[in-house]
Amino acid sequence: MFDNDHPLLSTASLTALILHAAGKAPVTLDSCSAKLDDLFRRANMEPGLPEDERRVKLARQINHLKIARILEQDADGRLALTERGQTVLRDHPDGLDQTILVTFPEFAEYLHATAHHPAGMDPRVRSYDEGYSAQQDGQSFTANPYSENTVDHQSWENGWMQAYEKQRQAAPFRPVTDR
Repeated sequence: MFDNDHPLLSTASLTALILHAAGKAPVTLDSCSAKLDDLFRRANMEPGLPEDERRVKLARQINHLKIARILEQDADGRLALTERGQTVLRDHPDGLDQTILVTFPEFAEYLHATAHHPAGMDPRVRSYDEGYSAQQDGQSFTANPYSENTVDHQSWENGWMQAYEKQRQAAPFRPVTDR
């Protein structure tokens, strides 16, 4: 299911709900969840996701707003708009997404720090590492032991190619000479 299937669950809609609620009084995940449920009832729409998944989506948006210093948490765990948050609510009353959040240095730094590294994106680290080692050991690209059209096969190839590229870039330039 995509966010577009349920517009009230889109990033912009969820952040708008959180910002408007926090603009009136401090909020919690529970109070935002209740407001979202009420919004679905008033719109006469089925939520489309179980409550626990809706809460995860809300919690993620709350966390992003905290990281961007749009919300701050008090000692009781309630969240209130910061001065930045009040400006954001005024400038983006319909909500915001990561394209706006990334303009705040704290959020941009968070994205950079949590970005996946090339090997970390590979779903099969073991087969990736096997492919990497195979290339370093001099095995050919066709030595892939995994069945074609599998994730492990592709992961092994990715590892082999990464090792090949690293080796190729590290090798000094040698002009071709006549033999």
